[in-house]
Amino acid sequence: MTQHGIDTNVLLRMVLNDDAGQRAAALAFGNTLSDENPGFVSLIVLAEFSWALTSRYRQSKEQTLGAIHRLLKVKTLLFEDFDAVVRALERAAVPQVDFADALVAEHNLQLGCSRTVTFDQPAAKFIPSMELLK
Repeated sequence: MTQHGIDTNVLLRMVLNDDAGQRAAALAFGNTLSDENPGFVSLIVLAEFSWALTSRYRQSKEQTLGAIHRLLKVKTLLFEDFDAVVRALERAAVPQVDFADALVAEHNLQLGCSRTVTFDQPAAKFIPSMELLK
């Protein structure tokens, strides 16, 4: 099996239609992916993807989470720590929880951390494994 890492800008072009040439190239690349030749999406790319959709492209949290849900269903894409991504999406359904914060907390749990310390008060309040550092 040969995996191809996918950068944030390519993933964005697969979802958005803001640059016709790059979108065509990204979709053509996506069509070359298969079970034997999947695309790989790292946690860094996924967090950056979420940030870009909400900050740069002004998509709502619901639109951003929906885009990530749809990507998870693409059979030719592999995700770093898939289970943590799914749990982060579940946690981010709470209005006060940011997807990236939830992703950090869930990934840290997967790596054996008992907690993640933060100065982010809403994250500490609504994500059980996050603790407010005072």
